[in-house]
Amino acid sequence: MPESRIVRTTFVAEAVRAVAAGIQETALATFAILIAVRHFGMGPAPKAVLVGCMAIGLLAGLFVVPLVARLRLRTSQAAGGIQLLSMLGFLLAAGSLQSEWLYLVGMSLGMGVIAMAIPLQTHYLRENFPEHQRGRLFSLSILVRALSAILFSWLIAAYLDREMTDFPHVILLFAGSSALAAVSQFFIPSTQLDAAVRKPPVAQSIVWLRRDAVFGRVIAAAMAMGLGVLIANAMRVDYLANPDYAWQLDAKTVALITGVIPSVTRLASTFFWGWLFDRMDFFRLRAIINAVFFAGILLYFLPSQIVMIAVGSALFGLARGGGEILWNLWVTKLAAPANIASYMSVHTFMTGIRMALAPFIGFYIAQAMDLSAVVAVSSFFVILSFVILWPLLVKKG
Repeated sequence: MPESRIVRTTFVAEAVRAVAAGIQETALATFAILIAVRHFGMGPAPKAVLVGCMAIGLLAGLFVVPLVARLRLRTSQAAGGIQLLSMLGFLLAAGSLQSEWLYLVGMSLGMGVIAMAIPLQTHYLRENFPEHQRGRLFSLSILVRALSAILFSWLIAAYLDREMTDFPHVILLFAGSSALAAVSQFFIPSTQLDAAVRKPPVAQSIVWLRRDAVFGRVIAAAMAMGLGVLIANAMRVDYLANPDYAWQLDAKTVALITGVIPSVTRLASTFFWGWLFDRMDFFRLRAIINAVFFAGILLYFLPSQIVMIAVGSALFGLARGGGEILWNLWVTKLAAPANIASYMSVHTFMTGIRMALAPFIGFYIAQAMDLSAVVAVSSFFVILSFVILWPLLVKKG
């Protein structure tokens, strides 16, 4: 297939997948916790499981990559199969009107396994998108994803405000989005992974942290930054919807603040971040995005005015617009082409660890102390990430 046709086919299929991903995103960003709080009245542990369920897929990514290599599957084909597994999880959760545990298991599976495909997606994007256009083309898919998230956040919230017990119909929509994502990925041209990736997953992949000092330092900084952001992020919906706090907002307002506003700012900034990714030093760009995340956390939780919470949410979406491009593509700046999937599997594995830990830290600190303690712990980790990243910034400077 000619290179230009490969680029076009991949771009169109990724745009379709982005619509599905935007729908899936509303589950993780808003509605999984909103339903857990308003319909089931769940405690901190099950809510932490829902917020951190993507850790399932991120941790599994380290093992999925060599398995896909051994099975000699095309990377896009394997990614589509993972989306079908997500669909099955959502279908299970759709039958959970009276069962908290069925809801918890089904939603965790539906949202969690999606992340297993990320190293595979990075691999085929690295193959199919030219280096000088990669950030811009990927930012276009984020644009579509953000528009989808904005639209469906509002529609789903309006639907649930009418009758919360109709939530199984919403979960069927999530299942349909996973099916759509699977079909789109089956059409993407891709190759099999390199034979070297078939070696034992932990020994083959974690070794890069020792061999590549820069990669190891970036992973450490990302670990600290991720913990800081995720601890705060775990509390965003609960802070606005839970009667234990002052706000107790309706579903549409919660969706507006946690879903629509950050999606709009992510949408507005995505081309700018993609342009910077293609032109700016990676380490400086990482520091800028970290600073925007930090400001968003402080403004979201510390003020007592709803307007400032909305501003904090907007900054979170702004930072996420750039952070998502970096998170998905930064290994292409450091790794040799044959090692992209292995580097990415280490990256997603470490992300899974922090994603598993952070919600429990956030919910239990809030329960034992208060939200100001959550903000203090979150801020500590963000500042630590700057300290770890500083030698690379100075060296590049």
